Amino acid sequence: AQGVVLWTRVIDDDAEPAPVAWQISRDRSFTDVVLAGAARLDADADHTVKLAIAHPALRGFSTYYYRFIHRGVASRTGRFKTLPGERQTIARLRLGYITCQDYGFGFYNALARLAEEDVDYVVHLGDYIYETVDAGFQQGAARQLAPLPSGQTVPADLEDYRHLYRSYRQDADLQRLHERFAMIVIWDDHEFGNDCHGDIHPDNNTGGTTATTPQPALRQAANRAWSEHIPADTAFDSRQPWDESIQIYRRFRFGQLAELIATDERLYRDGPPCGTDTAGERYATFGCAARHDPGRTMLGRTQRDWFIDTVTASPARWKLWANEVMLMQLKVGPVFANLDQWDGYPAERAHILSTLRDAGTTNVVALTGDLHTFTAGYLKPDYDNLLEWPMGVELMVGSVTSANLEDQIRSGLNLPSAPMPAERLGVPANKLAPAVRLANPHIHYWNSAAHGYAVLDIDDTALTCRYMAVDTISAPDAGVRPLKTMRVPSGRVWIEDIE
Repeated sequence: AQGVVLWTRVIDDDAEPAPVAWQISRDRSFTDVVLAGAARLDADADHTVKLAIAHPALRGFSTYYYRFIHRGVASRTGRFKTLPGERQTIARLRLGYITCQDYGFGFYNALARLAEEDVDYVVHLGDYIYETVDAGFQQGAARQLAPLPSGQTVPADLEDYRHLYRSYRQDADLQRLHERFAMIVIWDDHEFGNDCHGDIHPDNNTGGTTATTPQPALRQAANRAWSEHIPADTAFDSRQPWDESIQIYRRFRFGQLAELIATDERLYRDGPPCGTDTAGERYATFGCAARHDPGRTMLGRTQRDWFIDTVTASPARWKLWANEVMLMQLKVGPVFANLDQWDGYPAERAHILSTLRDAGTTNVVALTGDLHTFTAGYLKPDYDNLLEWPMGVELMVGSVTSANLEDQIRSGLNLPSAPMPAERLGVPANKLAPAVRLANPHIHYWNSAAHGYAVLDIDDTALTCRYMAVDTISAPDAGVRPLKTMRVPSGRVWIEDIE
């Protein structure tokens, strides 16, 4: 309510770097400056300036403007809104949320259009970067990234990860979105490596590493680069091991109206239950006995206990879960689509959801990314019990650019990020919705043929979710159209179609 994280990066070739001045003003012309200061430009942090500012001069739920000045040159003007005070009463909250922005697969038209929306904040659910450069699924795409400094197609060290963030950050649409709104960011897997767990990533390994090789130094490099380039109040301590050097799970209170609880579903999770090979183990799999191990965890015990305590104790009307991977079960007949999702951790999922239900927690809504698909449906502790009443709702946003099922089918690809058995049979992705919903009756809406973003309108009576789809990602400056609008009434676990 009285703070913000400001970020910039400066290229300074002078042997003696000049300080970077900053200003926060109530007006865009900077005639009413409320805070100002200077920061040291740190080459050890990839020439970034990241300021976690907290000061009583800033008022809750208020809009401010900011800029940086270096060697007499001012940056473009940015804008942000502070959070409401925890006891503050606000009539309405509007959030935009996005996920999965593979630079090498398309233009950021979704970010350009979201920047034009009247939202209070933007939530990024992960896959801010993709670790691969010129991978098979990125070849022939709309645009290309420059090669990694190491010359490999996946990062080998800190400089490779920094190169990816610098490259992504040069996109004008991404810059515009950051300049317009304060952003709440978590990571998913591609900030380190596809389907990663802890310090292991099972895919795209080079040299002597395999799908089961721990890579603590590389995990630490990924943590550090994320911390340097993402405007989040999450300190990085290089003296600590990779699993203690940073903590990204945290909570955000929007007055009495809503609380957003953001979790980390990569750093502390166990590996896939049935093996690391793609076909028949992680994807398109019948599962295995180990999947039901009650000791398996995605969140880790410390984070899980913190999450449950935070949600059940929240006095806010709406409890929003910034969740990285799909919570709802996703099967076609006896075949699970993807055990990298919560389907690989059913015991912990059941424990969390049943505990929230038994505590009488209401208005639980999971905001999910990862699958490159617009989906909405119901959260249940036991998906094998068709008679069990759901305890919450999941609203998954499609990708900004990353390949969805229609992209994969049209291009004849077989990506590990969102496989479906029907894809291999040549069934068009935009025709899959009836089959997916029939096989998964808890799924209310399914569309894996669009790219875009979501906007939530929240008040005391209801949460309204508007899915927006851009016309194309293969060329810049595309238009945008409503895809689906749904409403969740306060106090009811129910999804109402509006249009």
